[in-house]
Amino acid sequence: MEYSLNRHAGGFALSACIAILFNTALAWLKDSMPALNSWMASLSGHHWTTHGLFDLAVFIGLGLVFSHAPLPERLGGDGMAKLLAACTVAAGLGLLLWFLFV
Repeated sequence: MEYSLNRHAGGFALSACIAILFNTALAWLKDSMPALNSWMASLSGHHWTTHGLFDLAVFIGLGLVFSHAPLPERLGGDGMAKLLAACTVAAGLGLLLWFLFV
């Protein structure tokens, strides 16, 4: 049975996929660029606070945009769940490998 998502659930699910990958990429960038890490720390007092705020901005901003796009509805609930799971696993493996070898 295929499940469908309303436009907001689908839009924010797709946004979560991108925000999860963005979070990983930003962690890699911060660790490889001390100037970026320092700049982010200067914005809010700690680089992880700024990191979280950037993640939240990406999630909310893209969620609002994707809520008006047809792609999440075309993927359906099952497709979106699989995409979200794949992005989560990929980001987790990316962080694991980064912190193990870099």
